[in-house]
Amino acid sequence: MKTKVLLVDDLPDILAALRKLFSVCEVYEARDGRTALTLAAAQKPDLVILDVHLPDMSGVDVMEVLNVMDPKPVVIMLTGDDTTETTGKSLAAGAFAYVTKPFEPRDLVAVALNALEFAEKEKAKRKK
Repeated sequence: MKTKVLLVDDLPDILAALRKLFSVCEVYEARDGRTALTLAAAQKPDLVILDVHLPDMSGVDVMEVLNVMDPKPVVIMLTGDDTTETTGKSLAAGAFAYVTKPFEPRDLVAVALNALEFAEKEKAKRKK
């Protein structure tokens, strides 16, 4: 079964780059928070790559809704805003990691693999 990945960014070129990076996965895309939440509820992604600044709501607000989903996806925040405040809010809201734009594709894939491995271990713990 393919890993389901939800890519959320309002910039088409970033979505295109992410789509290429995660082409081996089952990919869903959203350019705003509402669409992201609708897709997440319907598709139950394993991983969400989420921009902090979306046109209709903050990525942190989106993540707070994702956190109460069952199963809860693992979230990597992606943003050009690397201020301590934004980083802190994202990690406090439950992000697995925080990656700044421009990102190194190889690094993002490595973080994504770690995030998915972590999610699998958490699932296994809950089953015990």
